[in-house]
Order: sequence, then structure tokens, then C-alpha cells
Amino acid sequence: MANFFDFQSDTVVVYSNDSNAEFQEIKLNINTPFFKDEVKDFVRLQSQNGNPNAIYWYSPIFTLLPQSVFKIQDISSYLNLNFGAVNAEDVASFDMLHTHNAVIAYSLPKWMKELKDTYFPLVPLKHHAGQLLNRSRGQHADFVAITIYESSFVLTILKNGKLIICNSFDYQNEADLIYFLLLHCQKHEMANSTRLVVYNYQSIIPINQIKESMANFTEFEAFQIEWNEKNDFYKSILCV
Repeated sequence: MANFFDFQSDTVVVYSNDSNAEFQEIKLNINTPFFKDEVKDFVRLQSQNGNPNAIYWYSPIFTLLPQSVFKIQDISSYLNLNFGAVNAEDVASFDMLHTHNAVIAYSLPKWMKELKDTYFPLVPLKHHAGQLLNRSRGQHADFVAITIYESSFVLTILKNGKLIICNSFDYQNEADLIYFLLLHCQKHEMANSTRLVVYNYQSIIPINQIKESMANFTEFEAFQIEWNEKNDFYKSILCV
């Protein structure tokens, strides 16, 4: 049985912790007329022995806000305020993050919502960033996580267990990653003993290149840095 499905704009991954291969993926070509049928056939085949526990989605178009001000009828407005009008091929969705009294609003392709509602109506759909925050429950110390995707990364900072920031940023090279990481760690006065977790989900930059560049900055010397690959992200963050 598939443990979960993981979707991005051009990829769908099926993960099973009961399988030797652990995960399989197919590339999506959304410009072809039959790509929706290909995705449907793939997920139906992979779920023949039972539904997945969860379906995940990542897009850099997301924003967090307190539960106290959230109104479901205004969900598109929250995204419009930060990113402009939602793409006509997308819909606005959201996840409740009770562990942080917050809500994550995000953009979701219409075809993916239709797929989920048609074949897996009872399976929860969750955004990567929200799931990372849920997994940080009980984290009372200072904590920084950076999840690196193909053209963007998500920076998450907790201070004394309190959520400080969880935003996506575009990048082109390791200098962009390091700049934003240092900027926000210094801005929020993160202690040098802070735990820094790096998830290489799909970086366009070799991870060793990032390590070598970070080694040139004395600011990182006292950080407790943990390096993780894509499969580690699946096992520690997305598995439910």
C-alpha cells in the first residue's frame, strides 16, 4: 500500500515504507492533452491495495496567518495580497495548523483538487510547509530548517518553540540561500547553538557545493547542522 502521494508542479511521487524501492516517481508534462489521464492511471495503479494515508503538495505560493483572523471566504484574498491574482488554472486551499494556532493558505492546481476529490475524498491533502510545522510540535529550543526545492526554498524558524517565520524564497545559486539564511538568523538573534536542519529535496546546486560555501562563514561554525536528502524528508516529515 502507498504510504502517501507527493505532488509538485511537474512530478508525482508514490512513497511506501513497505517497499524496497521506497519511492517511485513520474514526470508530468502538463502541456500534453492526456497528462491528467496518465496521472489518474498511475495513482489508481499504485493504490490498488488501499488508499494512501495522505496526499502532499508543494508550491512556493503559500502564506501563513493566525487562526484568529482567518476567514475561509477570504482565502483567495490572502494569496492575492502576497502573490497577485491566483492563476486561473488554480484554486486556493488551506490547512489548519493547530500546533501553532495558524493557517497555511496555498495555491493548488484545479486538476489535482479534482483528482483528490474524485478518487480519494477521505484522504487528507497537506502542504509540505504545513507538515514540517506540524512535525515541529514539541520543539521548545531554537530551530531553523531550510528545505531546498528546484527553484525555491522554504525557510522555517522557531525561537523557544514559537513560530517566527515560514516563507518561500526563489534562488539561483548557493549565495542566495546563504544570504537569506544569515539575514533572518541575525535578524531574529538566533543563538549560535541553534539546530539547523537542511533538507535537500531537489536542489539544483550540488549539496557539497552548499556545504563548502557555508564553511566559509564563521557564523555557521557553532550551529548544529544536520544534512538530509529527499528520502530523509519523506521519512521524518511526510510519513504519517
